Parts: sequence; structure tokens; C-alpha cells
Amino acid sequence: MLYPVGSTSDGPPFGDASADARVVYQITSVATTAEQAEWMADKVRSGMLARTPLGYTYPIAATGYVVMSRDLDKEEGVAVANGVYSYVQRFALEVTTLNS
Repeated sequence: MLYPVGSTSDGPPFGDASADARVVYQITSVATTAEQAEWMADKVRSGMLARTPLGYTYPIAATGYVVMSRDLDKEEGVAVANGVYSYVQRFALEVTTLNS
């Protein structure tokens, strides 16, 4: 499950040619066992942060914006409620507007 958590901006109002923002998303992996939840969290972490010499393995395309960097903002680990396991991770994306 993917949830937008919030964003902050630096400099001029976001949308101006030189504006930057930090956007945070939470990804919750849900499974029937702790091992499955951890496995899915590993896949998510790899998908978000894996790099090659040329950049990120999986680019994120956001129309009108450039993703400058991304990092793991928070990782809560495995939790269980009513027999359902979940693993919460939050990722921060640093973005800027495209200069025309």
C-alpha cells in the first residue's frame, strides 16, 4: 500500500523555476507471515534505492519535475495485528521543477 505522507519546499514557492521540495511516501508491505512482510520490504527497499553507475536502477518519472535524490526516511519494521503482518517504510524524494 502506498500513501503520500506530506511534503516541504525550500526556496521560492513550489512551481517556480528554481523551487525544490521533499516529498515523503509511506509504503506498507502486508503479508500473512513476518518473513513474507520482511521479504516484500526488502524488495521495496531495493526497488527504491538500487543504483547502477549511471543512476538509479528504477527511475521515477514525475511529469514536470526531476527527482534529484531519494532516501529511506523511516523504517518501523514488522508489526502484527489480528494475524496480519505489516512492514512500514517511508521514503523521501527530493524533487525540483523542470527549467524551461
